[in-house]
Amino acid sequence: MKIRSIIRLSVLVLLCMAGACTKLDETKYLYDTVDADGFYQTDAELSSAVGAAYSNLSGIASNNHYLTINEVTTDEIVVPTRGPDWGDGGRWVRLTTHTYTSTDPDPANGWNFCYSGINTCNRLIATLSKYTNPKIPQYVAELRGLRAIYYLWLLDWYGNVPISIDFSQTTPPSNSTRDQVYALVESELTAVAPLLPHTGPATESTYGRVNAYTCWAALAKLYLNAQVWTGTAQWDKCIAACDSVINSGQYTLTPNYADNFSKENKGVPETIFTIPYDHVHEQGNNICMMTLNGLNQNTYNMNAQPWNGFASVQEFYNSYIDPVQNPGPQGMVVGTDPAGDSVTGTLDKRLSNFLVGPQYGSDGKQLQDGGYEKSGGGYVGDPNGAPITFTPYINELQPTAWRQSGARISKWGFYSGMTQNQDNDFALFRYADILLTAAEATARKNNNWSDPYALTIVNQIRTVHGGVDPYATMTAATFLAERGREMFFEGWRRQDMIRFGVFNNAWRFHPADPSDALGPHGINHLNVMPLPDVQLNANKALKQNPGY
Repeated sequence: MKIRSIIRLSVLVLLCMAGACTKLDETKYLYDTVDADGFYQTDAELSSAVGAAYSNLSGIASNNHYLTINEVTTDEIVVPTRGPDWGDGGRWVRLTTHTYTSTDPDPANGWNFCYSGINTCNRLIATLSKYTNPKIPQYVAELRGLRAIYYLWLLDWYGNVPISIDFSQTTPPSNSTRDQVYALVESELTAVAPLLPHTGPATESTYGRVNAYTCWAALAKLYLNAQVWTGTAQWDKCIAACDSVINSGQYTLTPNYADNFSKENKGVPETIFTIPYDHVHEQGNNICMMTLNGLNQNTYNMNAQPWNGFASVQEFYNSYIDPVQNPGPQGMVVGTDPAGDSVTGTLDKRLSNFLVGPQYGSDGKQLQDGGYEKSGGGYVGDPNGAPITFTPYINELQPTAWRQSGARISKWGFYSGMTQNQDNDFALFRYADILLTAAEATARKNNNWSDPYALTIVNQIRTVHGGVDPYATMTAATFLAERGREMFFEGWRRQDMIRFGVFNNAWRFHPADPSDALGPHGINHLNVMPLPDVQLNANKALKQNPGY
């Protein structure tokens, strides 16, 4: 059983999750009626209390907020409307085409996710602060670090959000500026990092919990995006935060890339901060359900039928085939579509991120979809027919995407007997990402994408994880492409595309965004999400982001 699950099960009857940020008048627990000498005296009791703050994170590897906002808005992922499936009032199409609105579920879900976590942290900080145990400051520091990470996501997604770090506050707060939220995240993370354990990925007591390196990883992300969020670059601070992780000696690249995401990925050497999933005690990793065809239930002997939704964009899938670096007879053809679009080249080992090709049942027979889309009335049906074959090509985004079209997301490795809740842990901060962050900050600081330090880091990741030849030189475009291949579907693509200035460009299924400069520091207003209408209606002190 995962350690955090043990923590949570011991306190389910004592602690519950708080509501949205505008509801600050919740009933307080009567901790002041309990003898202070009888509570929070041991590490086990304190860990049990703090464990409640992590419950909220279990929804990250689902289709509710984190992955939808960070991935479906990008050139990595689409959720095609497959006839009657995945229409959902146009929600998924609006994410892809950047026509999302303040009434859509994803901005509302992301907001509630973050503020629910913040309110739980606030409540526990207020509770623990009543006690005098000398161990309590470290646990309070842990909660402050987790709360700062929630604000990091709010800063990225919405920009001007309310700051609420006082559980006794009863007046609904108004928007703070993006600069003010940035300053809060920076001050909290820098204050608590020295107070937290300096432990690595194999340490059972801190696995899946915020430690010092989690805070420095979050600071690295804050500083990497400082120019977008505040208008002022912070490359030296970014490099220093990365160095705190890199020079610790606690982390190394996992020799086999796929091991970072397998069912047994607990304690791999790249994990800085993760969500420890378990199909019984820590449910919520639903990626297999989000992406696999319903008939794949027979492939993996699952207890539920997958939903046949999320798939990769063809061009992104094809970016893992390297025709420029390694042309020649060792290459192969993949991604052919009816228009004759194909790519030849050397395969990157990180193609394990995807599932393509014929699909079989556990009996070895190819799965057959009798309801496949047939030609007729001017409509061109699926040329693969009934035998299910996942192809990188997707015929259209809506309304009748072929049910077997699209490379599926197999990064978190599937296994026989899996349930709709996978056991694979999901890393929120990973060492390879910190290496790439240090490389990018160095290249930007020196205005040289072929900077020797940056080039060395990228080539280390390319050769160890990708098994492809190193670059001789780099550009901003090749660096971003390498980040994409390494960090696919880990929740960073939207942020990366905004930082590289390509989020508003055109790609397959996404026309170029209308030009405007309504957002903070003159960026396109679509680079921040709208504040949800339900929050604006509940709290009249809030103001909507420009352009919505």
